Amino acid sequence: MESPKNQKIDLIIGLCYAEGVWPKIRIQKLFKNRKNLISPLLVNLNTTFDQYKMMKTHHLIFGYRGNLTNELITSILQLADSKLKELKAPFKKKKAIINILIECLQNILYHSEASQDTDFQGHQCIFLLGKTDEKFFIQIGNYIHNKVKPELKSKLDYMNTLQNDEIHNLYLEVLDKGQISEKGGAGLGILRILKDSGEQVSYEFFPVDDSNSFFCMEINVLT
Repeated sequence: MESPKNQKIDLIIGLCYAEGVWPKIRIQKLFKNRKNLISPLLVNLNTTFDQYKMMKTHHLIFGYRGNLTNELITSILQLADSKLKELKAPFKKKKAIINILIECLQNILYHSEASQDTDFQGHQCIFLLGKTDEKFFIQIGNYIHNKVKPELKSKLDYMNTLQNDEIHNLYLEVLDKGQISEKGGAGLGILRILKDSGEQVSYEFFPVDDSNSFFCMEINVLT
């Protein structure tokens, strides 16, 4: 039997589904690229209830899989804000989650490796937002070039060793000195995520081919 961690990783790939009821804002209006949405009409009816139970078991609120654009980021943030209000998330927690989402999605848009797949071109990603009794969690995944993997791993490992006050001080130092990555500020984005989360991040790299890997990261915000 697969471990819960492996089941969660399997679940990340290809999911974009709202838990329980669809949000009040019509998803078709928010996400014009409808092929990226998993609707009950697109799933074998025999497995629809299994899909629902799986989403509920993994405490998922909503998510998106597909090509990311600035317009879509705006829509995702609006939907996240609406759902967090519905869940009555405290203002500070909601603000932290939205700030983390902004950093994660913008990092994907500006720092990820564009997919070369002829059927799925552009900045392909997976994004999930969920909640348990103890925490909100954000899971993201995107393609990266293997040449940036060592630097990214080094930054994440180092920043995961820092205390919150050390992260805050380093964040101010980086702001003062400017960009710290070749593609422009990716290290600053990680610091912002850690500062708003207050927790270590979990991550993993999945080899895709000789040139690229799929990078997955989970960020937690305690309730």
